[in-house]
Amino acid sequence: MDGRYYGQAEPRVFEAQLIQPGDVSGVEAVTILDEVLGLASPQYVLRQACRPVRMDALKARVDIATKLAGQEKVPPLVEAELSGQSYTAVEFDLWKNVVHIAVSDEARKKAAHDVLGLHASDAARDLARMENKQVAEEMLGATDVAGSDWGDSANNPFDDIVGAYTTIEGNGYPVDYIAADPLVWADFFSNPYVKGTMKGVQYPGGKVFPVPGLPGVTGISDGALPDTTAYVGSRVAPALVFGEGPIEAARYRDEKAGYDAYIIRQWLQPELVLADAIRELTGVHA
Repeated sequence: MDGRYYGQAEPRVFEAQLIQPGDVSGVEAVTILDEVLGLASPQYVLRQACRPVRMDALKARVDIATKLAGQEKVPPLVEAELSGQSYTAVEFDLWKNVVHIAVSDEARKKAAHDVLGLHASDAARDLARMENKQVAEEMLGATDVAGSDWGDSANNPFDDIVGAYTTIEGNGYPVDYIAADPLVWADFFSNPYVKGTMKGVQYPGGKVFPVPGLPGVTGISDGALPDTTAYVGSRVAPALVFGEGPIEAARYRDEKAGYDAYIIRQWLQPELVLADAIRELTGVHA
């Protein structure tokens, strides 16, 4: 035998393919885009602290309604004072985050695993990393309030949180989230004052979770945030607006170098809009 496979009618040679789908060049750019965004979507953690605003243009002005002043206990036959809605004009000039996926002919032909799938996974991780980092940088503009080390059992985290909570609600905005680094949340959940509120409550199974002892408040955990602070804010207000621009994908082949490439461009811009609707608790982790 000569080691070749023969068909019934005439000699035919069969060659095994190592990557599925069989040929990377047959994958459309839109398929890569869908796969990358599908993998990245659960990792867009800090977007949960923003109000997303869809934008088709890269430059836009958005008028954000702030608060309407009402009157309490108006007597009969007394006309209530007129009050107009206040608006804050926010100018957006979206920037671009880019990921570039390249698969060489050698990698495609020699690899015993899905090279393209690994590249898509890495691209999704980096899209999310860049976005979370940029939202965290915008949060740094929040007003600082001194907190206490939540890792110290003598300190009650709720004292710090309720202080910021009261200030924000006093400004007319409902508090609905607390965002912090995982190290800060570790101190929070190990604190004896917090443990006392957790009877029958499970520890978080993900990066977004209900905060025990604070009904209606969502906890957000992400390592892009500073590891010594916690942010108490209002998404409804909104404290932060997320300008969400277009996302594009393109495929090209470099025949001279011998690789297929996919490039994904995402336009976005987070913006701190209402400073009265967010507070940064400092010193909550030593």
